[in-house]
Amino acid sequence: MRYVFLILSVVFSVSVSGQDVTVIRKSVEQINKTKNYTVKTVPAEYFAGKNRVTDNGIELKGLYRNGELKKMEYSVGVSAWKYQTEYFFNHNHLIFVYVKKYQTAGKNGYLEQPQLLSEARYYYANEKLIKATGKPDQDQESTNYLKQANGLKKDLANYRP
Repeated sequence: MRYVFLILSVVFSVSVSGQDVTVIRKSVEQINKTKNYTVKTVPAEYFAGKNRVTDNGIELKGLYRNGELKKMEYSVGVSAWKYQTEYFFNHNHLIFVYVKKYQTAGKNGYLEQPQLLSEARYYYANEKLIKATGKPDQDQESTNYLKQANGLKKDLANYRP
């Protein structure tokens, strides 16, 4: 009897997380399709004032719809690489993170077309990671994206142009 209960609970939990991922994908698709966001950009100078400096720039954009944060785009250039991270929100809760790492420079200087080195997707429900897909960069594997998103939301709130 315990064996049957165990199998049923595993099947149920996989089924529920699969449904969550489908709902999250639809929300992310809708956020990306929506136009006319109010955009707030936090420039590199703001981060320099907080002693967060990179050699190839840093920028944060918040996309708002009716005063509600829907998406953040965070770009950091470090040496020969560029990290791009997109955070998606539903009712002010993180639901999805999309991370890409590019090589921007080679032996002969900057590349005309940056090369994608890694990309990963992280799905969240109720402030918990429920699924991760893709190939994360080794430097980013242990990143707590929920904590990072909350810190970046504070940066958006605190920045005054």
